[in-house]
Amino acid sequence: MPAVVRGGRRQASAPAPAQGKGGAKPAGKRPAARKAAGGKSSVVGSVAIPNELRAWFAVIVVVVLLAVVLFTGQRAQALSSAMTGFADSRLAAMGLKLKNIHLVGVSEDAEPAIKQVLKKSLTAGQPIALMDLKKLQGDIEAIGWVKEASVRRQLPGVLVVSVVERQRLAVWQYKGRDTVIDDQGHVIPEAQASQFLDLPLVVGEGANETATELLQLMQTRPALMQKTYALVRVDTRRWDIHLKNGAIIKLPALNQEQALNTLDTLMTRQRVLDQGFAEIDLLDPSALVVVPIEARPNL
Repeated sequence: MPAVVRGGRRQASAPAPAQGKGGAKPAGKRPAARKAAGGKSSVVGSVAIPNELRAWFAVIVVVVLLAVVLFTGQRAQALSSAMTGFADSRLAAMGLKLKNIHLVGVSEDAEPAIKQVLKKSLTAGQPIALMDLKKLQGDIEAIGWVKEASVRRQLPGVLVVSVVERQRLAVWQYKGRDTVIDDQGHVIPEAQASQFLDLPLVVGEGANETATELLQLMQTRPALMQKTYALVRVDTRRWDIHLKNGAIIKLPALNQEQALNTLDTLMTRQRVLDQGFAEIDLLDPSALVVVPIEARPNL
């Protein structure tokens, strides 16, 4: 090709670009793609993705496809169980396994029953990440001592079990049987009444369901409570207070607090409980009846 003269100067024509094979122009120079190094990661664009994560993505894709194919009958459930087991084993291999259980809010009374449930449901070293905490919570709340419970993971290997226990209210005596009840009147099956001699004793049909109100009134009167042996439910409608010296205080079905206020006055002014009375009848708020020991009929 002839030379080109521009501005009085002679310039050589630019050399033609080299033709690639088949006439195609070669692509511009690009950095060579990096390969996985040491089998640890691969590169997508400029982001390194661990091979472990890629393997998990592949597993998820396979699970979705198989779930679509095997959706009917028990096959999907079997597949789900198999994949859960596989995932658990992989996570356990990464160190996410049960090493310790921390109990919060658990008394010495309730601890043996709670530990028995945990021992039945859990084993040291089992995978912790996919553990069914809801089921474990339900098993713990089925224990009579427990009012409510919560279970949470503290990774990598601690399970924290927090418990709110039922308040021990009284020992309930009915039909020759003594049981421990909570503040809602529910029996705590695991509690042995003989181990709770410091609790008040309530006696009779329905005493478990109605004792809370009277015991609240009694607990504000420690002097009376100290002298009390048992609270006896009469005809499922009212209470008698049986004292340790054998005396009986009869309370009305209604206005119990008013009757106890009257008794407070008698205790303060006349020390009535120290006078050896057999019976103090507070059934009628307008009339106080006191029966001396000599007047009590011999049975």
